[in-house]
Amino acid sequence: MKNSRFGRRGAALPVLISVLALVLFIATLFPLGAKVLGWYFFREKSEKALLSAVRWDKGNAAYHYMLGKYYHMNLDSPDMQKAIQAYQEALRRNPLQPGVWIDLSKAFQLNNQLSEAEHALERAVKLNPHNPSLLWEAGTLYLMNNMTEKAVASLRQYLLLEPAMQSMVYDLCWKLKLENSFIMQNIVPQTYTYQSGYLSYLIAAKKAAETADVWKTLDRNSIEKKDFIAYTNFLIEQGLYSEAEAVWNEVTARIEGMHGRDAASLLWNHGFESEPLNGGFDWRITEGQGVNVFIDDTIKMTGTRSLGIVFDGRNNPDITAAQQVVPVTPGMRYVLRTYIKADGITTKNGVLIQVQGLKCTGLDMKTDSIAGSGYWKEVNIDFEVPASCSAAVVKIRRERSQKLDNKIEGTAWIDGIILKPQTATQTSSSKEHTK
Repeated sequence: MKNSRFGRRGAALPVLISVLALVLFIATLFPLGAKVLGWYFFREKSEKALLSAVRWDKGNAAYHYMLGKYYHMNLDSPDMQKAIQAYQEALRRNPLQPGVWIDLSKAFQLNNQLSEAEHALERAVKLNPHNPSLLWEAGTLYLMNNMTEKAVASLRQYLLLEPAMQSMVYDLCWKLKLENSFIMQNIVPQTYTYQSGYLSYLIAAKKAAETADVWKTLDRNSIEKKDFIAYTNFLIEQGLYSEAEAVWNEVTARIEGMHGRDAASLLWNHGFESEPLNGGFDWRITEGQGVNVFIDDTIKMTGTRSLGIVFDGRNNPDITAAQQVVPVTPGMRYVLRTYIKADGITTKNGVLIQVQGLKCTGLDMKTDSIAGSGYWKEVNIDFEVPASCSAAVVKIRRERSQKLDNKIEGTAWIDGIILKPQTATQTSSSKEHTK
C-alpha cells in the first residue's frame, strides 16, 4: 500500500511542475501582452482608447503624454486641468523630455498658472539650451508676461542660433511696442551682421526715424555697399533728399578712385568714369530682353569711358537703360547737355534723354531720339523746376516703336552728361562732333 501511495505522489509531481511552469510562462507573457494591448488602444487616439492604453501600460510615458495632448488640443472641449495631470504623469516616468515640459508650460499658461508655466519652460530650456524652438517659446512667453530680462536672454540666444529669423523676432518686439532704443541695446546682437539686418528690417517697415538711429551706430569702417545703397535709396523714396545726400557723401568719400560730382555737372559720375554703384545718387543700370548695357573704354567723347547700349535686332523694347536721381531747387532753371553716338540703330525710335520730376508733376522733357549711324551729337534740354519738385530723374531711354518694322538693332553710346543751373540764355540744338 505504501508503494502505491508513493507511486501516485511521484506521478503527480511532474503535473505540478508543469502547472507551475505554465503559470510562470503566462506571468512572463502578461507584461508583453499588456504592452501589446496598450499599443492596440493607443493607435485609435480617442479619449477612451488612450485611457485604455494608459491602464494596460501605465509605465509608458508616451501614452500619458498623448492623453495630455488629447485634452490640451481637443477642439470641442479642451480640459487644461486633465492635460496638466497627464503631462505630469508622463514626466514622472521620464522627466528628460523637453517637448513635454513645453506642452506642460503651454497648458499652465492657458490655465492662468503663470509661475508654473515659467518653471516648466525653464526646465525645457535647461534640457536643451541650444534648441531654437525652445528659446523662441521661452522668449515669447517671457515678453508677453513682462519678464523682460529673461526674454532678452532667450531672444538674443535665439538670434545667434537662427540669424535668418531676425525679421520674426523684430516683428514680435514691435508688436509688443518695445522702444527702438531698447531693441537696439538689448535684443540685437552687437555685431555688424545683426545691426545691418535690423537696419534692413526697419527699411522694409518704412520706419525712417528708427533707421537713422541704427545707421548712426554702424561701424563706419565696416559699412557694406548693399547697406548704404539700400539706406540711401530708402531715404530718397521717403523724399528725405538732404539726409540721403549726407549719407551718400559720407560713404562715397571713403571709396578710393570714385568719380562723383564735380564743378562741371550736378550729376554723379557724369562721364561714367567709375563703375556705376547701381543705386543711391549714381546711375542705376537696367538691362532687358535683347538689350545689353556696358561701360566702354574704347569709344568715348570725353574722359576715358562712355556708356554703351547694344540692341540685338530681335526685340522692340521700351527700356530705361540707365537713370539717376538728382536733387534740384524748386523754381530754378537748368540746362542738361550730353553727347550721343549711334552705329547702325535700325529704327526711328533710337536713344534719347528724358528728365522727369521725382514724386512731383509738371516736369517731363525729352531730347530728340538719335538713330542711324554717325558722329557724336550734342543734345540739350532746358527746363524749369516746378515749385513742388525737389528732385528729378535723368533717364537714358529707348521708347517702344509703334511701326511694323520695329525690331531695333545696333549700338549707341552716351557720354559727358552735364547738368547745371542755367546762367544765360541757351537754346536746344543738335550739333555734330567728330569722333
